[in-house]
Amino acid sequence: MSESPPPTPDELNRLWQHGLHEERLFHDRLNYFSALEIGLLSICGILYNKEPAVGFFLPLTAVALLFSVLWLVIQTRHWRYCELVHERIAELVPEYRATIARFGRGTGLSLGKPLALAVPALFAGTWVAFLGWLLVRGETAPRAEAVLTPERVAIGVLAGLVVYLLIRLRRVERRLK
Repeated sequence: MSESPPPTPDELNRLWQHGLHEERLFHDRLNYFSALEIGLLSICGILYNKEPAVGFFLPLTAVALLFSVLWLVIQTRHWRYCELVHERIAELVPEYRATIARFGRGTGLSLGKPLALAVPALFAGTWVAFLGWLLVRGETAPRAEAVLTPERVAIGVLAGLVVYLLIRLRRVERRLK
């Protein structure tokens, strides 16, 4: 078998442009779905504060959870495709290959996988938690005078979890430097 001739500069340029286009689509979709999910969360938060009717929130939460799962599937598939395109670019464009080698790790898409998997999964987890809260809490609301309410306990636990994750993230960042 004979090797194929090296790509022309025009072919390399088209491949490079294709890689940029796919990466842009990946991030645009991430922004679109994030805005959609934030909008749904805001609507649920506002309406839940006014009237926590389980019959209204169950279908809305189920639809939002399905959006998150759909987003996770789409982003994961597109991330794999972006990775394939970037591998091909690294194969054919010596300057890109040298830059990636000098950086020392990854394919240049090091944030692609966490963005593709973690962000939709976090939104899905939020919807599952909200759904669980609706089912556990039901229609009853605590008295306003209560100092320790289930909402305050949940917020405290979540705040502690966020602080813990931030500390762990800082440690990981320090190790990478």
